[in-house]
Amino acid sequence: MKNLIIAFFITCMIFIQVNAQNRCDKACLKELSNGVDFIQFIYNPLTIKEPIKSYYADIKKLLIIPEIEIGRKDIKIALIIPQNVIKSYSVVVSDSVFAYIFKRDIGSHIEIFYSGDESKDSLNSAIQRAKSAGFEHFIAPITTNGLSVINSSDYDDLIFYIPTINIKTVQNPNPNLFFGGIDYEAQIQKLLTKANHKITAFGDGSRVSDMLNNLVANNTNEPYIKNIEGSDIKLNFLKNNYKVKNSSIFLNTPLIKSALLSSQFRVFELTPHILLSTQLNYNSALISLTQSGDRKNMYIANSIMTPDSQLETLSAILGEKLDYDWVAYSTMIGMDFIYLNYINKSAKAIFKEEMQNNQIQYNINIMRTGNYGFYFDE
Repeated sequence: MKNLIIAFFITCMIFIQVNAQNRCDKACLKELSNGVDFIQFIYNPLTIKEPIKSYYADIKKLLIIPEIEIGRKDIKIALIIPQNVIKSYSVVVSDSVFAYIFKRDIGSHIEIFYSGDESKDSLNSAIQRAKSAGFEHFIAPITTNGLSVINSSDYDDLIFYIPTINIKTVQNPNPNLFFGGIDYEAQIQKLLTKANHKITAFGDGSRVSDMLNNLVANNTNEPYIKNIEGSDIKLNFLKNNYKVKNSSIFLNTPLIKSALLSSQFRVFELTPHILLSTQLNYNSALISLTQSGDRKNMYIANSIMTPDSQLETLSAILGEKLDYDWVAYSTMIGMDFIYLNYINKSAKAIFKEEMQNNQIQYNINIMRTGNYGFYFDE
């Protein structure tokens, strides 16, 4: 059954992604004009031929998907996607939107407007196309580089939810902008309650890593900060490094480098006081990439609190790990926020997180690593 589900959804995703990115040929446009967008295609596959019909029947039975009348649009949202900038997160965001639609069992009109990059001309063009098509509610997974375009009085009549940015990093945001980014500073501050007085932070020179290292520096006293850049990783500097020995070490590095570093501390007999990481390394792969002894004193901050198993299953069908991907999680919360506040105010919330002062408020749990996964620190 699982293989049938995966095969069907891969087929559907190829169908919509090819049409969206290539802007459709005449046959495609005719098909779309008849109302067969992605969600409608799933709910009522008028164009599906054997053997896909049997896959659809199995999935519909498994997920208990109701019939939805073609043309019914309970929710209308545009996605502004700078795919050249956010890369693989383009798919994460769109898949998360689709999973939310399935969870709600609602008809939809979801359309993706690709901007390519985050230049003023590119983003303005994508937003104007969406606005001309009648969209008023937007999900825009942009970086701070593109925020100045959206944070404009030209778009005061539109509602934007930005899943990738925390409002703490924004100066003077307009009231029509809402944010869902993780509060990394709050995570670091909570992790510091486990630390001793001697602080080390490793990065890789990336934008996210530099941001995390700066937050560590701003919240501690003279930390030792070291960047390990490139793929040719040389760690000889760790030998007899008294600055690292018995320190509380922040791994502000991607997963692979974090796993490598955690093993080398023991090799160089540095015996860290504790290993610390933000949401950046909250990933199930960390368990398989590290030895239990290397992560014995590892603590990781996590703000993802998956609401139910059905949403996890729907996300997994679409290839996303909702319980580990904060961008997917933030996107779904944004969908819930828009649906509850602007479309159907009588609906019940799926997520417990609330919007306060235009920013989603996340809880922060400190997690430990076991042999088979993560568990709450007590």
